[in-house]
Amino acid sequence: MSIDLKTWKAFAAAHAPDFTRTVYLPGLVTDPEHLRRLIDEGLRTATRKAPGDLRLRAFRPGAFDYRLTQRFVNTPLDDGESATDWLARTADSDESCLAVNDIAAFSLPLGTEAARIVAELVADERHELPSGTDVYTFVAHSGWTPFGIHKDGEPSLIFHLGPSPKEVWVWHDHPFDASGITPSPSFGRITFDIEEHLGSAERHLLRPGDFLLIPQDTYHVFRNLGPSTFLGLTLYPVRTRSLITEALWRTAEPAEALAAYPPARHVTDRARTLLRDDGTPGTALADRVAHQLALARLRLRTNGYLSPPHRAALPATPPAPGTPLRWARPGAVAAAPHPDGTVLVARGRTLTIPHRADFTALENATASTAPFTLEELTAALPDTLPPGSRAELARALHTMGAVTAP
Repeated sequence: MSIDLKTWKAFAAAHAPDFTRTVYLPGLVTDPEHLRRLIDEGLRTATRKAPGDLRLRAFRPGAFDYRLTQRFVNTPLDDGESATDWLARTADSDESCLAVNDIAAFSLPLGTEAARIVAELVADERHELPSGTDVYTFVAHSGWTPFGIHKDGEPSLIFHLGPSPKEVWVWHDHPFDASGITPSPSFGRITFDIEEHLGSAERHLLRPGDFLLIPQDTYHVFRNLGPSTFLGLTLYPVRTRSLITEALWRTAEPAEALAAYPPARHVTDRARTLLRDDGTPGTALADRVAHQLALARLRLRTNGYLSPPHRAALPATPPAPGTPLRWARPGAVAAAPHPDGTVLVARGRTLTIPHRADFTALENATASTAPFTLEELTAALPDTLPPGSRAELARALHTMGAVTAP
């Protein structure tokens, strides 16, 4: 693991999940260069194989830059190129910078590292992250945060990876009067009158490997002192309405999409279909919604509360016979009953198996670190499955990222 686990466990026990005060942990990341390389790998995969899916934003001082964003999306990283070198090669100013959300989805190893970090924040099992986590990166060279002094609606967990240091100022107790603040739907309330306010802030100098927690709704600003990258975690508070709405929608049988501009009664009819409860045992609306919520929870749990791996990061072909494999993480696979068989959830994605089978042994096996081959995995699957189905399922677990190369 790339962080000091003992220190991280103590931090989690003291501060998760509320994160109510600023916390600075020097040297928490024991191998910042390793995490930087994994971010580089994710950016390289995304820009080469799925640039249109990359959630990237490029900025210049005080502004989001659409043209520069497009330039980054259309400029893949070279072999061995770092994110900071890519920034220098692609941007036209040292003060340009970029932010990339869901970067862990484009690198299986980075996703594994991030999931290990997040796992300690929910290790007490008294709380979860039912709305998930964003693993993002910010790459910069010099200058201030492009959107000025601002605050975020979620706590910010910052792992600074260098190679250059970065300054951070944090303000507590909402210190600014309304005259100097501009409302912003993206960043709450912001100000670009930075230097005149620095004297009232708490300052931190982040060196490679340092960690900083900035609580929700806390004003802050960064100043870059040279080329650097950080890894950030956004732990989303539960979004109850969207979770239940999504679960309700998933309970519906597949139906023909409505026209773009349908009569209002068609929308009403669709609502009646969604809410139908015909009294048949096992089909009550509440039970169906609860089942979908349980599946959503398994999708998050099996990938460590992160977004599932992007297809571009997953293997396109099965491993060669005899290749050693390992489980991506403990709990990478979970099973749930289904009226027509079994639903297997593997690293954030669901797979319906048209056979009833007991996958308890498979679920328990994910905690093992012992290597195995695809052939051994096939033989270990429930013998109640047809032989061909077992081989197909083993290959699916590999292509879904549940098992990976050691």
